Amino acid sequence: MNMIFDEFIKHQKEPDVGIPKIPHEIQHPEAITQIGQTYLWIVFAVMAVGAAIFAVTGLRASYRYRPIHILNFVIVSIAAASYYAMATGIGKTIVHSDPHNRSAWREVFYARYIDWAFTTPLLLLDLTLLAGIPIGETIALIIADLFMIGTGLVGALHPSLKYRWGFFGFSCAAFVVVVFNLISSGRHYAFVRHPKVGSLYNQVALALAVVWTAYPIVWGFAEGSGRISADNEVLAFGILDIIAKPVWGLWIVLATPPEGHVVLAEWLAAPGGAVAGGGYGSIPQSDQA
Repeated sequence: MNMIFDEFIKHQKEPDVGIPKIPHEIQHPEAITQIGQTYLWIVFAVMAVGAAIFAVTGLRASYRYRPIHILNFVIVSIAAASYYAMATGIGKTIVHSDPHNRSAWREVFYARYIDWAFTTPLLLLDLTLLAGIPIGETIALIIADLFMIGTGLVGALHPSLKYRWGFFGFSCAAFVVVVFNLISSGRHYAFVRHPKVGSLYNQVALALAVVWTAYPIVWGFAEGSGRISADNEVLAFGILDIIAKPVWGLWIVLATPPEGHVVLAEWLAAPGGAVAGGGYGSIPQSDQA
């Protein structure tokens, strides 16, 4: 009888209620704070100032020497628009990250990959025009570059950490192809064009290759493994973008010798064409058959 009574009392007791573990699905994701947003606004301001500088230098240059100014103006303007989008809270998503590093979920800015898909081919175009690389090789470089950016984006968004690094490997392989061609054939064409052009090309191509090498390193610590905060990721990529776009672009604009410019035909560059330069002009009305 006592056993039955004890069992009854036992079942009437309230069960112990422990504090359950918070599942990863409802953890706060690793996202930028107010500090990270401030970084984005600062980089946007730098890009906007850079675009204004290239606009001024382009207006001051002769029509026939404006392509390099216009090219870098477009590059920095796209970057400014991208950072404006990120600073105002768009162009991002949440993806699964490594639960053993900071958070199980992480904020990824896909807007920067859209930026890179437009600006990195234009940066390569800066170099190929300077060196005089043939159009076929230029197209191959740009295709490899777009493959590099595309696989990097897929890797950043992939829910599986294992397969994420596979796409990272594809991106790095394309990066090696781009850099190898810039250093080998690009250098050859630049010196064939002119020794001054070759000397400048050596400097700017090497500088861009070094800066671009830092991008996959940041990717590995940020979107690849989640080992650094989203704020530090924004800071690192922002610094690299400033160096690779307005700073590097201003260097190539100011240092390019006359022999390295892509000079437009006068009929194409001058407003309304130029008959004296061999372009298309109006047909005199008196010259009739």
